[in-house]
Amino acid sequence: MEAAERTISQILTEQIRYEIPAYQRPYSWEKGNVEQLLDDVWEAYEANDAEYFIGSLITIEREKGRLYDVVDGQQRLTTLNLIFSRLRDAVDEPAKSELGRRVLPRNALTGEEETPRLTLRQRDQGFFRRYVLAGEAIPKAVVDDIAKEQDAPKQRIVENLEAINAFIAQHDQKTLKLFANYLLSKVYVVFVTTASWQSAYRLFNVLNARGMALSNADLIKNMLFAQLGGNAARSSDLDDAWLELEEQIGIERLDQFLAHHRSSVIAIKARKSLHEEFEPLIGAASSPFAFLDELNTSARNYLRIQRNAFEAPAARRAIRSLQRLAFEEWIPPLLAYLNKPVAGLPESEFIDLLERITYQNWIRRLAFTARLTAYFQLITAIRAGKTADDIRAIFRANANDDEFQTLLDGEVYGRPFAQAVLLRLEEADQDESVTKDFGGKITIEHVLPQALKEPYWRERFSDDEHRLWLHRLGNLALLAGIKNYKAQYFAFERKKKIYSERNNRVSFDTTKPILAAEHWTKELLAKRQADLVQLGKQIWSVNV
Repeated sequence: MEAAERTISQILTEQIRYEIPAYQRPYSWEKGNVEQLLDDVWEAYEANDAEYFIGSLITIEREKGRLYDVVDGQQRLTTLNLIFSRLRDAVDEPAKSELGRRVLPRNALTGEEETPRLTLRQRDQGFFRRYVLAGEAIPKAVVDDIAKEQDAPKQRIVENLEAINAFIAQHDQKTLKLFANYLLSKVYVVFVTTASWQSAYRLFNVLNARGMALSNADLIKNMLFAQLGGNAARSSDLDDAWLELEEQIGIERLDQFLAHHRSSVIAIKARKSLHEEFEPLIGAASSPFAFLDELNTSARNYLRIQRNAFEAPAARRAIRSLQRLAFEEWIPPLLAYLNKPVAGLPESEFIDLLERITYQNWIRRLAFTARLTAYFQLITAIRAGKTADDIRAIFRANANDDEFQTLLDGEVYGRPFAQAVLLRLEEADQDESVTKDFGGKITIEHVLPQALKEPYWRERFSDDEHRLWLHRLGNLALLAGIKNYKAQYFAFERKKKIYSERNNRVSFDTTKPILAAEHWTKELLAKRQADLVQLGKQIWSVNV
C-alpha cells in the first residue's frame, strides 16, 4: 500500500483513468453535500489559503500509473467531475480545453472524444458521459423518466448539476477561471493505492470499522465479489445480479430488506452487525450467484408485502392492518412463507393467522423478545418443511384468546394499538369487496368527555360509571382532522354537530351510529362496547 499527497491537477491528469468497480455503491451525494464542498473550497479560495484538503482517494492499481479502481472517494471524485464539466462549459478558450482534458479529453487533431478520466458503474455511465462529460443539455423528458423510475443515482446527478450551475451563475468568467485554478493547484487529497482484490477487501472492512460511511449492503456485496477471487470474467454477471436487487428494492431500502431477509432465514435475534450475520449465509451458498438468486426471489416477495400485492381481498385487508403496526417483526415470517410456501396452507390463511397472532400479542403488550418467539417458531418450522397442521399448531400454541379478549374489553385509549384497532374495526364493518384508505389527520374522540363539567353528563353518569366507560372502545369515536379541544366537554348535541362536520371530510361508519342517537346513555354505550368487542373477537381470535 502506498499513500501520497496529490493535488487535484495531479489526480485528474491525462495519463490517469479511474473506474468505479462493480462492488461499489452508486453515486449518492445529495445537493447539500455538493453545496457544502463548493462553499468550503470557495471560502478557502477567498482567504487565499495555501492548501485545502478534501479527504482521501483509495484505489486498486490495475495498470501502473494509468488505471485505478476506486475503493473509497467515489463521491468526491464524481462530484469533482461534475464541477469541472460545468466550469468547462461556462468559460471560453483556452481555459475550456484545459478543463475539458481533466474530464473528457479530445484528440487535438481530430476533435474526437477520447477515454474519460472517470467511468461510473455500467448502468450510469452512458448518462454520465453524455450529459455531464460531453456537456449535452438534459432533455426534460429524460429528467421526467428518471423521476418516474426513481433512478436515485441519476436524480442525484441532475440535482447536483443544478446546484453547481447556481454556484457558477453567481460569478463572472475571470473569477470562475481563478477558482478552477485554485481547485486544481491548491486542493489536495491523500492518494492511496493497493495492489489486489484481497488488499481492497481488507481495506474496505477496515474503513467500515473506523466509522466510514459504508452500508451493510456495501459490505455484503463486497463479500460476494470477494468469493469470486478476482475472477473478472464473472464479476460483470454478478454485478448484473446485484443490480437487479438494487433496482427491485431501491438503494435506500436495501439494508432494511436485508435485515428482514436475514431474520426469515436465521430464526434467532441478531448478535452481530448485519453484514457479519450474512457472512455464514454467503459461505454456505454453493456460489455467490446461487445466493443472489435466492436473495432476488426474496426481494420480489418483500415488494409484494410492501405493495400489498395479494390476490385475495381478505389478505389485502389483513396486510393493510399489519402495516399500521408500530413494528415490522411480522414481515420475516411472512417472507419465509412466501419464499417457501407450505403445502395445504393457503396464502390467505397464513396471512389471516399472522394478523391474528400479531394483534393479540400487541394488545397483550408482550415485549419484543416475547413477540419474536412465535415468529421464530414459525420461521423454523417453515424452513424445516413442516406440515400445514404443524404451522397452524404454532399459531394456536402462541395465542391466548381469553387474555386478549379481556384486554380488548378493557381500557384501550392511550395504548399504542388504539388507533390501529379502531381502524381495523372500521374496515371490518364492511364486506371484503370494500377497500378503505385512511389518509390525513385522524384523531380519537371520547364521546363521554374526560371531565364531567357539563350538567348533561353529570345527570347521566356517576363518577364510578365515568371511570368505568371513559377509555373503553364503546366510548371512542374516530374523527378526521385536528381534534377540537374546546369542544371536548360539550353536551352530546353539540358534540354530534362537531362529529357531523368532521365526517363530511372522512366518513367513519363506526362513528355514524353515534350521530343517529338522541342521547348518549349507559345502555347505548354498553351495547356499542359489546358490539365492537365481539367484532374484535371475530377478527383476532385464533382458537375459533
